[in-house]
Amino acid sequence: MSSDKEDIEFLKGCLKSYPDFPNKGILFQDIFSLLSQPEAFGKLKKLLVSRAKTVAPQIDVVVGLDSRGFLFGPIIALELGIPFLPVRKKGKLPGKVFTESYQLEYGEVQ
Repeated sequence: MSSDKEDIEFLKGCLKSYPDFPNKGILFQDIFSLLSQPEAFGKLKKLLVSRAKTVAPQIDVVVGLDSRGFLFGPIIALELGIPFLPVRKKGKLPGKVFTESYQLEYGEVQ
């Protein structure tokens, strides 16, 4: 069985990087190149779940931000046996919603 450090290095080797995308100065790391490889995806799941348990041993819910959070959040929540709560961009959900803004490397999202 490999160590976490070995798994992280393996995963880094699976990522494709695109400099200056979507804007100059941004290094876009393509997670889909990692997700297309079952061994890599399995190692990533193991590391994410382990990290979640370390950071907050009493997790009540996993919150996933639009859109990468929708890829990983449900997998972590399922493994931990707890609910998943998606967080969407403004105007994407019907009914009563809560609103919060946050910064990305290339702009603000509401």
